[in-house]
Amino acid sequence: MKYLWLLLFCLPLHAKTAFPDSLLIGNVKVFIHPSAKAILETEQKRLGSNKKFVEGMKEKMRFYFPVMEPLLQSAGIPNEFKYLSVQESGLNPVAVSTSQAVGYWQFKAGTATDVGMKVNAHVDERKHIIEATRGAANYFTRNNRVLNNWVGTLLSYRVGLGTAKKTSYVMDWVGKSDIQVDSSTDWYVLRFLAYQKFWADEFKKDDSLGIQPTNQAKLICYDNSCGKNLYEIADELNVSYDDLKKYNPWILNDYIPDDKNYIIYHPSSVTFFDNSLQIPEILAPDDFLLPPKKKLDNPQKE
Repeated sequence: MKYLWLLLFCLPLHAKTAFPDSLLIGNVKVFIHPSAKAILETEQKRLGSNKKFVEGMKEKMRFYFPVMEPLLQSAGIPNEFKYLSVQESGLNPVAVSTSQAVGYWQFKAGTATDVGMKVNAHVDERKHIIEATRGAANYFTRNNRVLNNWVGTLLSYRVGLGTAKKTSYVMDWVGKSDIQVDSSTDWYVLRFLAYQKFWADEFKKDDSLGIQPTNQAKLICYDNSCGKNLYEIADELNVSYDDLKKYNPWILNDYIPDDKNYIIYHPSSVTFFDNSLQIPEILAPDDFLLPPKKKLDNPQKE
C-alpha cells in the first residue's frame, strides 16, 4: 500500500492527456484536426502548471458561474461560453487590456453602451457581473443572427462582426452544425477550446472525487439602491462600507444614480475574493503555428 501512495504522490498534478477528436459548443460539433491537437494540449498543460492558480480560479468560477449561467441560458447562449469570461479576464472585474477593454467580459466603452451597459462618470457596468454578462449575451445574440454558428460568433467577439464576415472559414461555417478546426484556425478559437475543455474537466474530476469547494460564498444582491450612497446601504445591510466598495468596483464614486434600479452585490463570505490571481503565462498568438497576420487585442475591435 505504501508503494501505491508513493506512486500517486509522484504523479504530475495535470498529466498530459490526448485532446479529444471533437467537442460540442452549443449545437455545433467541432472536429479537431490532428494539426491543432498539439496546440491545444500545450495550452492545457500550461493552464494546469500552477496548482494555486487552478484552485483559485475554480473558486471564482463556483462563485460567479451560478450568476452567469441563467443569464446566458435565458438568452439562448451556449453554456460553454461562460468559460470565455475566464479566458478574457480571469473573472477580474477591474481587468483592463492594452486596448482599454474593461471588466469581466472585456468590453470597450463604445461597444458596452451599444449592448446596453451604462458607462459614465458614475458607473461602469463592464465591472458589474450581471450587467456585463447581459451585455455579452446581447453581443453574441446579435452576431449569431448573422453568422448562424456559435464558433464563428465566438471569433467575432475578438475581431468584430465585419472582420468575421471577411474570414473565409467563418463564412463556410454559417448554418453548419459540424465544423473542423486546424492549426490555421484563429488562435482565439483554439484557446477557447482548450480553456473550455480544461476547466470542464477540472470540475468533472472534482465531482467524481467528491471534492467540495473550500468556500461556500454566495452572491447577495440588493436592488433598492436607487439614489442612495454606499454608506447608507452599508448601514442597511449591516456590512462594512469598505467591503461594499471593494466588491462593487462598477460604482465609480459613493453615489448610486437614480436613473435606474442598480443591483449592488456582496458575498456572504468576503474572505473568498482575490483579484490578484493572474492567468499564468500561456501561449501568445505568435506561439501558434499559423498566427493571424493582424493581431487584435480584444473583443469588439472594429
